[in-house]
Amino acid sequence: MTNRITTLLIVALSAAFAASVRSETHFERDRVFLYQPDADLRARLESVEDLTAYIKRLQAAGTSFFASEQKPESLDVIVGVKPGKRVKIWFISSRRPSEDKELGALRKKLEAVRPCSVHAGAVVFALNWTIAGAKPAAKGKAESPFPIPKEWRNSGKNLSVPDGIFERIWRD
Repeated sequence: MTNRITTLLIVALSAAFAASVRSETHFERDRVFLYQPDADLRARLESVEDLTAYIKRLQAAGTSFFASEQKPESLDVIVGVKPGKRVKIWFISSRRPSEDKELGALRKKLEAVRPCSVHAGAVVFALNWTIAGAKPAAKGKAESPFPIPKEWRNSGKNLSVPDGIFERIWRD
């Protein structure tokens, strides 16, 4: 059964993006992945509406960034938000490494977007974007149903997301 925050988020985002942007910008949101259980999210988020508004701001930045892109790409954008409005972004691209120069520029742009407010620990979610008509990335791999960045896989086994992983790779 879908938890309450997930349901509210899906409804809010579906309504916001009911009109397709693909025909105008070659950019589309496919899925939103919430990495934490409902109870953890409720304890850490200021509000679901604040998270929804943040995701919409990220979507707008992505739409702008990829407005003229012609090369098909599926892009997972993994977003971590810590108390104090600190943000870190990771990418998994269907066609380029996460260290790509253009993705570096996108990372800076997305990390500059005003985040949602969190407290009592970090919140992490992922957005799957399709650009220029690409097919969405396949999900549901045996090791994880969520996109897992290379940097996370290299941090050690059996670490909790986000707290255990962030203790190793994002200590600020």
